[in-house]
Amino acid sequence: MASPGTAAELRKSLPQSSYGQGQVVASPFQMARVAAAVAAGGNMPQGRWIADETNARTNAPQPVMTPETAGALAGFMREVVTQGTGRRAAGAAAPMAGKTGTAELADAPSHAWFIGFAPYGGSPRKIAFSVLLEMECTAGAAAARRRRKS
Repeated sequence: MASPGTAAELRKSLPQSSYGQGQVVASPFQMARVAAAVAAGGNMPQGRWIADETNARTNAPQPVMTPETAGALAGFMREVVTQGTGRRAAGAAAPMAGKTGTAELADAPSHAWFIGFAPYGGSPRKIAFSVLLEMECTAGAAAARRRRKS
């Protein structure tokens, strides 16, 4: 996030922010929606907390990228799981696509991130997720390994 929050300051920080450097501020919920948009062919759902059925949010998903861009990103995210920093998630019951990341803090250990969706591939029904492990050092070593044992 640019500081102060002006268009000129944002423009200066975009190159670093695009590859995860600089002040990028996002919540786990926002990042799950990013994964959901990739999974849905470029259409970002409104999203909702699922505690019960009282939060009906039924607005249609909004297009945020082309289906071609979403498909390319999905393929890259699948490679993160099959060949990259998220390989520890490769053994999940459903094939998944994901992206690891590390949020560095000035005076504390880094936070580990893992976002993604499953199943990767032809199924029209998918689930998107975001995992944030506070003060867990690096994402490749931590976030993708946190899955429930069967």
